Amino acid sequence: MTPLLLFALGLAGPDTVAVRVIDRVPAADRLGDSVAWGTPQIRIRTAQGTVSAWLLQMADSVYLVAAVPDSTLYWGDDIVVSLDTEGDRADAPQHDDFQWYFRRSLDSSVVYRGRAGQWAAPQGDPDWRLRRERSGAGWDVQAAEWRGGGGWSVVLRLDAGWLALARGSPGLGVRIYDDEPGGWYAWPAPRGDAHAARAERHPSFWGTLTSIGRRASSGAAPRGAPGTRP
Repeated sequence: MTPLLLFALGLAGPDTVAVRVIDRVPAADRLGDSVAWGTPQIRIRTAQGTVSAWLLQMADSVYLVAAVPDSTLYWGDDIVVSLDTEGDRADAPQHDDFQWYFRRSLDSSVVYRGRAGQWAAPQGDPDWRLRRERSGAGWDVQAAEWRGGGGWSVVLRLDAGWLALARGSPGLGVRIYDDEPGGWYAWPAPRGDAHAARAERHPSFWGTLTSIGRRASSGAAPRGAPGTRP
């Protein structure tokens, strides 16, 4: 059976999520609209509460929306979104694997692409950072602190072509770091007693992303590394 059919029959595993079609663009500073997005497909328990994440689609864009409860503001708190565009679940990052490493201060964020089993920064520059840029080849990001404090949110938008041409179902991993109280947390949950940070280095650990909605583009996935400056 295909992953999509398994999902439809209710037989998919707990680490399988489906993209949900919506009618309006999510915004990082308007989490009050989250009632329109339905139940979060991903929940990650941390020492400060439960991170909620949604996989959403509108027209030819796919969104990952994350709401992170964290009242101890620190620039280096982060959320790492890892994507296996081919769905081949290699044990180490390959050329079809991408990682958005968003820090709470977006200027300090980094975007990687797999290269020979390692994560590589754009143009091989280990000091590369987003700085004031908030977009790349086929993606953009916004982030916001919650009004009144208590947490922050991130919205990553991808052209649907990123996910449309996978030979298998694309892989997805989400990892959270909270500076105080210090802790790393991941979805899917780490295997055995593995540290949560290991998940971002192993596509084989990631969950399964199914069913890009009927409105998705059938165009080719972007070819450029996501961190390449426009």
